[in-house]
Amino acid sequence: MSGIRFDAVSVAYGGNTVLDSLDLTVEPGEVMALLGPSGSGKTTALRAVAGFVRPVAGRVLIGGRDVTALPPHKRGIGMVVQQYALFPHMRVEDNVAFGLKAQKAAKAEIPGRVAEALEMTGMAAYAERYPRELSGGQQQRVA
Repeated sequence: MSGIRFDAVSVAYGGNTVLDSLDLTVEPGEVMALLGPSGSGKTTALRAVAGFVRPVAGRVLIGGRDVTALPPHKRGIGMVVQQYALFPHMRVEDNVAFGLKAQKAAKAEIPGRVAEALEMTGMAAYAERYPRELSGGQQQRVA
C-alpha cells in the first residue's frame, strides 16, 4: 500500500503557475511538513490532494490510486485548515462525531471511533469541553 504521491503535479490559476511539476511521495504513517514562504504553493498542494483544485498537469495518487479527476467527497480524506471550523455550540466529542455522522457511519461504531480519535490526539480528557474552553493547539487537534 502506498501513501500520497504527487507525480509531476502543476497547478495554475489563470495564467499564473503556482505549483510547477511537484514530485513528492509521503509514505503511509509518515509525518511530513510543507514549509516555505507565503505564495510558494503549500496550501495549493494540500488543496490538490483534497480535490479542491485540479492540476493542469501531472497526477495525484492516494494509496496507489489515481484520484486526480475524483471530486473531494470521493477521496476519503480530510483537510484541516488554519481556521478550525469547529461548531462552537457543540462539545469536543460532538465536533469529532460530526464527520462520521455526515458520512453515515454506523451509529453503534461512532462512540468508539470518537474515543479512539480523541485518545490518539491526546484530547480524551477534553471530550466534554466546548471549543471556547480549549487552546488554539487543542482546537487544531479536535479539527
